[in-house]
Amino acid sequence: MILKLIYRELRSSPKFVLIFILNLAIGLIGLVSIQSFKTSFSEELRNRSKSILGADLAISSRQEIDLETISSVIKYSDYSKNIRLFSMAGSGEFSRLASVRVMENKFPFYGHILLENDQKLKFSNDSEAYIYPELLRQLKISVGDQITLGDAKFKVAGVVIDDGQQSFQMGGIAPRVYITPVGLERAKLIKEGSTFTNSYAFKVKEKITKEQLKELSLSINDSSARVVTPEKSSQQVSRILNYLNDFLGLVSLSGLFLATMAMMYLFRSFLYKRRKEIAIFQFLGLKKSSVFLILIGQLLVLSLISTLVAVSFGPIVLPMIIKLFNEQLGYNLQLSYTFSSLVLPLIIGLLSPMFIGIALIHPYLNIDYNFLFSHDDEGESKVSSHLIYIPWIIFFYIISIVISHSIIIGSIFASFLFLSLGILFVGGSYALKKLSFLSSRGKLTSKLAWGFLTRYRASTLFIFSSLMISTTMITLIPTLRNVLLSELEGPLKGDGPSLFLFDIQPEQVEGLSSFFKAQKDSDIQVMAPMIRSRISKIKGESIESSVEDSMTREQERAVRMRNRGVNLSYRDGLDISEKLIEGRLTEGTYSPDKDKFAEVTLEHRYASRLGVQVGDTLEFEIFGIPLPTKIVGLREVKWTSFRPNFFIQFQKGVLDDAPKTFVSALSSKKERIEDIQQQLFSKFPNVSVVDITRAIERVTNIMESMVLILGSMTLLVFFVGIFVLYSLIGHQLILRLRDLNLLKILGLSDSSIIRIVLTETSLIAVFSSAFGGILSLLLGGIISKVAFQSSFVFDFKLLILPIVVVTLISIFITYFTTKNMLGKNAADVFGEIN
Repeated sequence: MILKLIYRELRSSPKFVLIFILNLAIGLIGLVSIQSFKTSFSEELRNRSKSILGADLAISSRQEIDLETISSVIKYSDYSKNIRLFSMAGSGEFSRLASVRVMENKFPFYGHILLENDQKLKFSNDSEAYIYPELLRQLKISVGDQITLGDAKFKVAGVVIDDGQQSFQMGGIAPRVYITPVGLERAKLIKEGSTFTNSYAFKVKEKITKEQLKELSLSINDSSARVVTPEKSSQQVSRILNYLNDFLGLVSLSGLFLATMAMMYLFRSFLYKRRKEIAIFQFLGLKKSSVFLILIGQLLVLSLISTLVAVSFGPIVLPMIIKLFNEQLGYNLQLSYTFSSLVLPLIIGLLSPMFIGIALIHPYLNIDYNFLFSHDDEGESKVSSHLIYIPWIIFFYIISIVISHSIIIGSIFASFLFLSLGILFVGGSYALKKLSFLSSRGKLTSKLAWGFLTRYRASTLFIFSSLMISTTMITLIPTLRNVLLSELEGPLKGDGPSLFLFDIQPEQVEGLSSFFKAQKDSDIQVMAPMIRSRISKIKGESIESSVEDSMTREQERAVRMRNRGVNLSYRDGLDISEKLIEGRLTEGTYSPDKDKFAEVTLEHRYASRLGVQVGDTLEFEIFGIPLPTKIVGLREVKWTSFRPNFFIQFQKGVLDDAPKTFVSALSSKKERIEDIQQQLFSKFPNVSVVDITRAIERVTNIMESMVLILGSMTLLVFFVGIFVLYSLIGHQLILRLRDLNLLKILGLSDSSIIRIVLTETSLIAVFSSAFGGILSLLLGGIISKVAFQSSFVFDFKLLILPIVVVTLISIFITYFTTKNMLGKNAADVFGEIN
């Protein structure tokens, strides 16, 4: 009997069934699409990251690594040992500092090193060397000429034009020379006391876990050792990809919450329309449990159909979307289904409506039979009907964390929305009571509009909250998009540096500045002193030198960070890529006779890794001399600006007389880079000049891909939001069909009725979208600061635009829907059976 009643009820409401299924299906389709796309895109970028690292895992250390220890932790199919060191490369009377890379032919395992003739780098003998083009120019040689490294001569066999393994670290961007292990022995570059780094590249079949990485780190007794995976091979790329993953998680949550709000409204409206049938069921002796099963059964059937439609959407449409992205980005994305893209939407699509349904159905099970003879609203809900939402709130909170892959982002998102809704329903109910006097003042259209809004408070607040959250979600994604784009704007606009200069002597600074002032289309972005040092004490305690006692990855990272040598600098004020976020900048000039501590500011993430904050002390050892300092401020650095920056900045007067070199960054037009390098080489032969456009272009390509993805995902949420608006407003007007026709029978013209409905819609739309816009800015500010750790970008247009767009769309939908309804014959409307 229950199944028959479920079928009969659904068959009697075809419009509701269609709108409900479409609404929930579209919300879940967004979730399926985003999760599938996120998985595919992450896999493609992971493969591209492998080409940057050249392996599945790389371990670098100043010491030899025990391969048996490595094999006890991970199972690798092949490995290659490479060596990195600095040496002077010479030819005739010219010589330059070069980064010598000693590698075997089988490396890299992924990607390749491309030569000028479009060939891949492969050694044919041990007397060959492959070099960067800037070294070719600086030494004034050609392919086929010889260069000297240590005690041996090498033939320049080719010029490297695309090196996937080039990174952005200062040592990593020095012009490279590639030779074989036998060539290294010939050159005798490694002698007693030589500084070099062993780099072991491993090809691993199975995915490496975080636990394995931690075990590897702890097994290497070298504080300077680094264990690197493809995802962490580039600091800039890693940070960008983390942003992208967080952003896509929020897009998924936004689409899901939009669909959930619309589903909640539609089912609540359905129950409200069926409230008399529910009372009749109970009046005729049907148990509450049976009534509940009928109602929840209808919701289960609709949810199941919607979920199956959404999940089936993947194999049909997603391949076309993936193909489009492949054509636009030049990627090779492969459609892949995982738990998050297939099973998760299935679970959410079934369980979320069930939790909501229980909360919505509960108040209607206690309807008094007298209600059968009443035309009033269902009245204020009891406390128990509010508490019964708690299971769904907990469910959505957990799902938010699962989808976003972040406890912080998921918690902020869910808590903020639920808190906002709670405040709205409490404060809104009170405000509507106080505004009820407006239903007896002004013109007839205004009276009737305010009368409906204040009398049916629950309906008003429900559609108000739905529009508010819809606006919040529609606005939140472009707001966060602006935050992320602000991180990328330098490279994308071409404002980043083109050349890096280092080994600049103090006496050359003035001459270099004059030289660049005379150049057209060139500008010095940074000229900064650099002094090598190491930290000897933190908060008055000598630092640990081993990670053996570190129990967590964070502690391990902190120990290694403390043990590394550090670059110090000083300057007045902040660079344009910096922002003071806590404390103050250094003040005055340091006097060793008067001041116990020198003042320093730290980059805030570096300070977090060291475990220090404003007011703590650090002791540095500079050329054997201890120097106590106090932290007076923390800075935020936009590393994606690609400008040279330092973790530690000193007060004036501390390092002025210390032995130092200077580093500089120069921006220039691409066509002038080669000419500037030639002039610099002739005027300042000791200064090392490195063209970093290759490294920046590689990261910029990923950034541009990310911009396209951000825009696409923003549009997706917008379209889902528009559909939700249509569902909410359209269905609300369908419920008022009889009321509107009753006004028509009583003598009101169609234009007057339309004005009444437009007044109601405009009031709700304007205020709900205004609140939604403000909420999106607040939520965006919290997420950008806490989760993205980026500066919030306020855009006034994003505060005004949603108010205008949502209001206009609401009015547009209301006008045409109402006009269509009023075209029906009143007798037909009142003759219809619910």
